[in-house]
Amino acid sequence: MMDAKAANNTKQKNFVAGIIIVLLSFLVSTTGITFFLIHRDTIYNGVTIENIDMGGLSIAEAGKKVQNHFEDSVVQKKILLKYGDKVWNFSAEDMGYNLNYTKAVNEAYNIGREGNYFERLQKIISLYRSPENVALTPVYDQEKIEKQLSEIKKNIDKPAKNAIIKRENGKFIITPEVTGLHMNLERAKSSILDAVRDQKDISEIAIDLPVEIQSPKITSESLSYINDLLGVYTTQFNAVNKNRSQNIILSSNAINGTVLMPNDVFSFNDRVGPRSRDRGYLDAPVIFKGELVEGLGGGVCQVSSTIYNSVLMSNLKIVERVNHSIPSTYVPKGLDATVSYGVLDFKFQNTLSQPIYIESNVHGNQLTIKIYGLKTDNRVVKIETKETEFVKRGTEIKQDPHLLQGMQRVEQEGRDGYKITTYRIVYENGVEVERSVVSKDYYRPQKQIIIKGTKKPQPISTIKQEATSTETNNMEPVQ
Repeated sequence: MMDAKAANNTKQKNFVAGIIIVLLSFLVSTTGITFFLIHRDTIYNGVTIENIDMGGLSIAEAGKKVQNHFEDSVVQKKILLKYGDKVWNFSAEDMGYNLNYTKAVNEAYNIGREGNYFERLQKIISLYRSPENVALTPVYDQEKIEKQLSEIKKNIDKPAKNAIIKRENGKFIITPEVTGLHMNLERAKSSILDAVRDQKDISEIAIDLPVEIQSPKITSESLSYINDLLGVYTTQFNAVNKNRSQNIILSSNAINGTVLMPNDVFSFNDRVGPRSRDRGYLDAPVIFKGELVEGLGGGVCQVSSTIYNSVLMSNLKIVERVNHSIPSTYVPKGLDATVSYGVLDFKFQNTLSQPIYIESNVHGNQLTIKIYGLKTDNRVVKIETKETEFVKRGTEIKQDPHLLQGMQRVEQEGRDGYKITTYRIVYENGVEVERSVVSKDYYRPQKQIIIKGTKKPQPISTIKQEATSTETNNMEPVQ
């Protein structure tokens, strides 16, 4: 009985020992296998580059294999850029194009080599179930591409040109517009880069260049609506004053032919520009601090005042306008518009649904400004001014000790002041349908200054005595 138990125990021990030996053998073999997997110096199975198997290859072998596969397509790579019937060829050399084999191979080699022992082992085993692909990254010279595209852009781009209208011999002549072309450089570059990235195996890629059509702002169709006279105003000037006349002619020419599209705002200063000597402007009387003094560009305000009245007659919107400090001689009080470059401007807006045209001409001593457009009603505009207050000039008396009593002189004439309200009245079929206040202007008075003498006259006897003394002193002794 004891022998049977001993034999049974021996069998159990042998069985356990066998199990342990098997487990140890399995562990040793598994450890060896995993050690081999972990520390092998080749790319792991299940790793591809652009779907080309790299498993079991060294870095050098993988690099050679993938380069051999793509080398021909890289060398022969061509990009055909097309627009209309024009074609431009881009070679790999033109773009500085190649594929970054080194980066892809290193990335493939590093798969399964990151993390701790167990993380690496898990990744290596998972590659058998879920292979991992590495994409080749294209490399290119952006500066070369941009340079090539810039040259192409020069051949394609064409600026849009507005239709032009001018009035000659009482008729309008329209030059048609020109449609422009604009190649979008950034979009063209993106299209090339996307193509070389996504189509590595294709040696020839055709790309349509992104060219945008640019429509001109002003078309001959819109200008064809300019037929009717909307408003006109004429002022006169002294043509004998050559300097002032020159300034009027220059600024009149600057605004002549101006076209305003619907909602456009006209700026007198922007249109006429600086009144400088190098642009031909001369010295002539200007109003400065309520006085007439010589200044560069004198007379320009007559042009701004004339177009102001023409705009009022055309029933357009006044955006900015300032009256002079003293009344002007060429327009009624309340109908002037002063300008000073960089300081004061005259602006109005085209509130019509069609464009308008400004015609400004000088004939002899007359300046006439007309505004043309499309008249859609039978309305007539009239402008009225009303003097709401007369402000009499004050008087200041100054004493002069060198001027005899009873004598006086006027040092400053002064002037009276006025408050003026201007109305725009619209009639339709002879009936007033609208009345609005255009402006309320104040021309400040200037005081009159009178100098009165305070010197007392000398007595007659004193005068005779002084005269006798003078004669005696002037006598010479007899020789």
